[in-house]
Amino acid sequence: MEFFEAKNFYLVGVKGVAMASIAQCLLDAGKTVVGSDIAEDFVTAPVLARRGVQIEDINSVPDFAGKKIDAVVYTAAHQGVDNPQVAAAITAGIPVYTQAQALGEFFNQKQGIAVCGVGGKSTVSAMITFVLDKLAQEELSFSVGVGEIIGMSKTGQWQENGKYFVAEADEYVVDPNAKAKGLEITPRFSFLEPFATICTNLKYDHPDVYKNFEATKQTFAKFFSQIKNGGLLVINGDNADLVTLTSQLGREDLKIITFGEKEDCDFRLADFHFELLVPGKFNLINALAALACIAQLGFKPSEIIAALNEFRSTKRRFELVKKDEQHWHFDDYAHHPSEILAVIDTLNENFGEQKKLISFQPHTFSRTRELFDDFVDALATHTKNIDEILLIDIFPSAREAFDAEMNCDKLVAAVKNKYPNCQIKNLKTISGLADYVKKSDYGVFITIGAGDIYHAHELL
Repeated sequence: MEFFEAKNFYLVGVKGVAMASIAQCLLDAGKTVVGSDIAEDFVTAPVLARRGVQIEDINSVPDFAGKKIDAVVYTAAHQGVDNPQVAAAITAGIPVYTQAQALGEFFNQKQGIAVCGVGGKSTVSAMITFVLDKLAQEELSFSVGVGEIIGMSKTGQWQENGKYFVAEADEYVVDPNAKAKGLEITPRFSFLEPFATICTNLKYDHPDVYKNFEATKQTFAKFFSQIKNGGLLVINGDNADLVTLTSQLGREDLKIITFGEKEDCDFRLADFHFELLVPGKFNLINALAALACIAQLGFKPSEIIAALNEFRSTKRRFELVKKDEQHWHFDDYAHHPSEILAVIDTLNENFGEQKKLISFQPHTFSRTRELFDDFVDALATHTKNIDEILLIDIFPSAREAFDAEMNCDKLVAAVKNKYPNCQIKNLKTISGLADYVKKSDYGVFITIGAGDIYHAHELL
């Protein structure tokens, strides 16, 4: 059975942001969707509830035959292909697809616009989606890996007769256990055949699956080779590694556009005036990336900029959670050292003289271990003397084993050793963090991390 011949879909791990967007696309395509996940609340809960998606316990094994399920879609989380629900579907002879494969089935039917990179891809893909929703609404389909684009009711949409499909393109792998099984790793974005690709940044990440930075570069180079003949590649011209990599592609048919602050960039930040509602230079660069791409589709720069100036961010991307007369409360998904630096720089730009409580929850033991020194520097180097760094325990991934040797106490000790003037402590838990904030004198409180640290705001 071909993917679109299936009528009834079961999504394992449906609460994940990428899976929730696929659920919405399937519903728009006239399919029925049932899903499973853990009981914990996710940022996708409101949109799934609006679309009436029934969510079952991921620890139960459904009677797929009785449910008349035609296809199962799963993610790298929750054991991936080794999940008991997925295994049961395979035993029952039901076709199974990774989320990445399902995304490719939608994406490759349109002029696909893929946004990749380490840092910024969620915001840039959301910006492009937001702008095209205003300028080309009848032609737009999308699958954006965020909990919510503020001002839009969907994070996934399918229009049968549409022209474009915008997607966040993830370099992580479909099966984190592939190496242990003696198999080659398969990046999630390898199923996409873009008309246009935007790369926001090129840095080393996901050390649990990529041996080193060179392996990461080659993975991105291969993805760039998948761009359709006569297609478009938009890159960050300020990233020397990215510029070098694209110069070695050998694709004369490919139109390469650069954006950034350097003099030789095709789209220079100094040449455009934005009045964004989202703070920080990194968001100006994100907006420039979106402009550089959308302008190649034939839309006027003035119209694009006007739409970008209305963009109010996404959930968990420097999101203003609450504000009163004395305090600003923000939340951000940053989990890579470079992203943390960008967030702290933005705080300094906008609240330099106010005391800031900067709370961070590392995500995955492997990333914390492999980028340990970078995390030490990111947390301390741009922090003002009046600020405090507040850590809580590492948020592990469902795809990795617990590592008792790697913890936030070690991170605190390393920061204090290298930067004695930095005020840093490990508060262990979300409730401990909230109790500490309640007793503190501060102007700004921000939660940072890809785990569940954002729940601290609910306790304040």
